[in-house]
Amino acid sequence: MLTYIEHPETLDQVQVTLEKKLGDPNKSKKPSYLIDRPSSSSNRLCFISYAQSDFRCEVKQDLVQIIAKTWRLNLNLDKFDVSTEFAKDRFCVWIKSNPESTHRYFSSALRELAGTKHPAFYSRILRAFKKLEGDLSSDLIDEATAAPTDYLVALEALSSAVESSQLIADDPFIAAKFRGLKRKKQMLETAGGTLTSEQVAEVLGISRQAVDKRRSSNQLLALTQGKRGYSYPSFQFDDGRTIPGLEEVLGELKSLDPWMQMVFFTNPHERLGGKTPIERLQKGSIEDVKSIAVEYGEQGAL
Repeated sequence: MLTYIEHPETLDQVQVTLEKKLGDPNKSKKPSYLIDRPSSSSNRLCFISYAQSDFRCEVKQDLVQIIAKTWRLNLNLDKFDVSTEFAKDRFCVWIKSNPESTHRYFSSALRELAGTKHPAFYSRILRAFKKLEGDLSSDLIDEATAAPTDYLVALEALSSAVESSQLIADDPFIAAKFRGLKRKKQMLETAGGTLTSEQVAEVLGISRQAVDKRRSSNQLLALTQGKRGYSYPSFQFDDGRTIPGLEEVLGELKSLDPWMQMVFFTNPHERLGGKTPIERLQKGSIEDVKSIAVEYGEQGAL
């Protein structure tokens, strides 16, 4: 499943993004959605999806996710006021321009932290990152903020800070830790992000238990997420099924841990014309990828 991430700045950009991914509803005899906007100068619009739509919509604070069969759109709307409304067979997402949006998301986050059981923990983290703001340039802050997850935002900021650079220089273990975390981030980006067990079950049209069974049988590549269970790299899925050749290749890599399998799938290989196994599998070159996987699996088992 492909994941698209958009961060619109204006309502016009919101509308263009939706129409680009879902098609122009005015050109469809039976539209799956509508955009209700009084005029181009209006400070709000309503995205309306119907019960019979071939996609579903989820709203989590300022993140609107539109999930279709083979792709997902993450629409980050932290610069807007977002509210929802149900009316008979339709679901409405109201998106309104907020002239004071700059600190609104931050205020929301602080309200959430107010209920923590570990105030000292959060206080020290917030003080550390307040200092980071003064140490980093605006360009580095923007680069870190663009990372796809909150955890990676923190990692990018820390790895760019002067004090972190000195720690990395003084301690080879910390340096290796940062390199490892950044490499994992790069691999996840190459793999198209990840899906939860529930999302995989929906994509494949099977139960959550069936997903767990495929994972334990080495038919799916899954990365452990601690207490949150497992995440599944998105490249494995296409059009409601796993990509052809996936199970065969995973069978040759069964002696390796999941992250070593990720290294195999995301690294370009000269025998694949400088392409990654992911790219070649998606093009149908199963035997070529499998032959390299055999060697890789044998080397990793030594």
